[in-house]
Amino acid sequence: MKRYALILLVLLLAGSVRAQQREKNILGVRAGLNVSKLAVSAEDMPISIGWRTGFRFAVSDQVLLTRKLPLYLETGVDFSSRGGKIALAQYGEVYRTTPRPFYLQVPLLVNCHFNVRDLLTIQPFAGIYGGVGLRGRMEFDYLGTEELFGDRGVLHRLDFGVRAGVGFVVKRIYLGVSYDIGCMNQFKGGSLFSYESRTRAIEIRNDCLSVTIGYDF
Repeated sequence: MKRYALILLVLLLAGSVRAQQREKNILGVRAGLNVSKLAVSAEDMPISIGWRTGFRFAVSDQVLLTRKLPLYLETGVDFSSRGGKIALAQYGEVYRTTPRPFYLQVPLLVNCHFNVRDLLTIQPFAGIYGGVGLRGRMEFDYLGTEELFGDRGVLHRLDFGVRAGVGFVVKRIYLGVSYDIGCMNQFKGGSLFSYESRTRAIEIRNDCLSVTIGYDF
């Protein structure tokens, strides 16, 4: 009985030491590629959508939630170039536009760290993000360019969505993949391809796949 109690005590002490070795705060920098699209739906409008590549720069901060589990609350600031390609087929012609919005985003994620033989840390994460459109233009094949935000723009500045992904860390070097699904209709009114929104219900949402590389301090 005493031997079992001693073994249990050793296991508890070992678990306590491992918990104390977890970093309480991890700062990181990230840079990478966005592959984004605008999920557009419009009544009676035969619209097709395509992907657009952009960039992403971010600063992240992970805070340990509990010593007992490798759970972290992750937040930070992202600067994200997004958008997509939109095409409308009408009367034998194809009209195209490429919206290019640029957002500042703040994520709020729960991140779990799994160490693999002290060589690799796998970090699955999920949560939400909020964003604000800083600037952006919409380029047309036939009408030049128009502003996306502001009084004359067709998109709301505020955005909200969910984010999930996974990160891999080897010797402080970070590689991550994530996907954002926009939950807020970005279209605020006006016209799209000269079709007034009051006669057609239009919804525009942000979707984005991100691949990033970075460093954890």
